[in-house]
Amino acid sequence: MAPPHPLAVCNGSSGPQQTLGSRGLVNRTEYIRVLEQALRALGYDSVAEALEHASGIVQQPQQAAAFRQAVLFGSYDEALQLLPSVAADDGVMDRARFLLLRQKYLEGVQQGRTAEALQVLRQQLQPLRVQQQVLHSLAALLLQSGTGSGAMAGVSAAQLEQGRAVLLDELQESLMPSLLIPERRLEELVEQALVTQLERSRYHNSLHTRLSLFSDYQAGAEQLPTQPNQVLEDHSSEVWCISFSQDGCWAASASKDGSALLWAVTAGERLENPRVLLRQPVPCQLVAFSPDSQLVLTASLDSVVRLHDVQSSKLLRSFPQGREAGVVAISWFPCSRQFLVATHKLLAVYGTQQAGAAPQRRLPSCHAFVYDAVVLGGCIISVGQDRQVAFSRLSDQRVEHILESGTVTSLHLSPCHRFLTTNLASNCVHLWQLPPGLGGQALAGDGAAANGHAAGSSDTLVQQCQGLAAGSSDPFDELPSAPLHEYRMADARPGRYVLRSCVGGATSGFVACGAEDCLLRIWSRVSGEQLACLSGPAGCVNAVAWHPRNPSLIACASDDSTIRTWLAPAAQRGRLG
Repeated sequence: MAPPHPLAVCNGSSGPQQTLGSRGLVNRTEYIRVLEQALRALGYDSVAEALEHASGIVQQPQQAAAFRQAVLFGSYDEALQLLPSVAADDGVMDRARFLLLRQKYLEGVQQGRTAEALQVLRQQLQPLRVQQQVLHSLAALLLQSGTGSGAMAGVSAAQLEQGRAVLLDELQESLMPSLLIPERRLEELVEQALVTQLERSRYHNSLHTRLSLFSDYQAGAEQLPTQPNQVLEDHSSEVWCISFSQDGCWAASASKDGSALLWAVTAGERLENPRVLLRQPVPCQLVAFSPDSQLVLTASLDSVVRLHDVQSSKLLRSFPQGREAGVVAISWFPCSRQFLVATHKLLAVYGTQQAGAAPQRRLPSCHAFVYDAVVLGGCIISVGQDRQVAFSRLSDQRVEHILESGTVTSLHLSPCHRFLTTNLASNCVHLWQLPPGLGGQALAGDGAAANGHAAGSSDTLVQQCQGLAAGSSDPFDELPSAPLHEYRMADARPGRYVLRSCVGGATSGFVACGAEDCLLRIWSRVSGEQLACLSGPAGCVNAVAWHPRNPSLIACASDDSTIRTWLAPAAQRGRLG
């Protein structure tokens, strides 16, 4: 006679399953098992055991508990033996084996057990038919561990514990959740419900929201920046660009009058004490702060990009692009030591400390005529005359395109790097959701150095190897085929000017853009609904910037020579963080 299925132990009875809740959607047995897990996580083991005894329902069968314990204690050979009894199906076995063996290999390298790690790589990982790129990355870690400069410094018990907990989360996709309940499942379900409440709240825009399990969350329109705050008239002609530094302490503006101004952002949510970064007869069209907020770039119609120090406002260097090369975009790499300059014909990478004015690297253009470009880690996103958004990866030169419905004049990347807005010449804005990991690795010496590690250091390599998975998909294969939303202005006639939108708010929950009708509109990123329409400027609203640290503050630049800021009414009353 065949042994009973492990779930029979967990169900507590052979009768029909009971449900809970007013809609009958909650399985009673699963509910009790999740409660038992939550009690144990809180340290109430005896209470969990009492619930198991009273209900006749155990949290998980013996083999699932044994598998979990084997993973958390680093007994990977035992975990591999138990894997068939807990795996969801045969199709996920290879991936689960790879994850277990990868962790076994990494721990061997980190603990100096080089011979054992090499044996795992050759005799256990290689037969799994893992991609060569993955094997090479793992082997590189082993090679570096044998050099004096890159030798592993050992790993603490806390680091081992953390790595194994992460491994268990990765394995969860390959296991039967009915056997091995995902870690802290009750907390995850409660958080999902709270996040859903936040997303359903049209006006949620607070950094310090107090959520309660006893009542549903609600937010009103007073959280949106709709109250006029300032009208700044320091420019004498059209203002084409406005930008905040990532630390929120500064703002910069560029104007047709040839000036670029640097503003201090006060604790009272005001832009004050403007300092001149640049003043010349030729219009200045672009400004861009470095990610560390220490430097700021300006670009003018004389085809010169200039690098300025934020604290002193001094000009540090100039990067001329040639008399015929009009600059259309400037964008920083994450390290704050390199930046991209895009002209109508060329893309080039420059360094803040480089010798000479020639670019460090020239990049091929994906368009016959470039309109805009932005850096996302190790990926360049660009648009041009061809109505296509191009994604170019620097590490392997792979290029993919998504087709737009019209001519795109500008791009904006959300602070969380998950969303991209494209401004179309037809006076509408498209919102695109980007796949995770699209930025990948930045330029050599960029990402690792930005985090305080030398490029190729042991810590960096371990982090990279922990991100490898057998058969993992390439984000370039998951680019969206259609935008999430289209936001239309009231007048959808073809526009004459380059307009710049932005994504902002406490959770990047809003899209804002100005228009030629002198209005600034704010939409919900989630629903696409227009939430506010702000008036005040007497000319085209060219650019909008949302403060990165204070979601209650927004600024716009317009053709009436002004910069205007708006503040959330709740912030003015001291109710917003």
